[in-house]
Amino acid sequence: MSIKSSFNYILNFQSREVTLTRPLTPTDLVVTVKMAPSDYFRNLETMANTVSKGREFVVSKDALDTVSFPRPKRGDRITDGENGTHTITEVREMADIGGATMGYRIRTG
Repeated sequence: MSIKSSFNYILNFQSREVTLTRPLTPTDLVVTVKMAPSDYFRNLETMANTVSKGREFVVSKDALDTVSFPRPKRGDRITDGENGTHTITEVREMADIGGATMGYRIRTG
C-alpha cells in the first residue's frame, strides 16, 4: 500500500462531511466533501502575548478531485455541522514521497 493510499484510508475513518464554499461572482462554488479534524482546537501564541484561535482540518486531494473543487485557498469557507462556519486562513500541501500532493492541512481563524 502506498503512502497516499494509507493516507486516504486513515482519513476515511476520521473524516466527516462538511460543506466547502468558494465565494465567487455571480454564484458560489459549493461542494460537500469529507474532512478530518486535526488538532481540533488550537490556541497559538503569536507576537506580544496575542493568541490566535482556530481549527485545523485535513482533506485528501483525491476527495477534492472527486467533487471537482480546486486547491483550497484563503477566504474559502468550511461549514461543519458540529462546529459552525470557519474561514480558511492558511493551506499547506501534504506531499507524498516524490513530492506529489496527496492532501492539504487547512487552518481556519
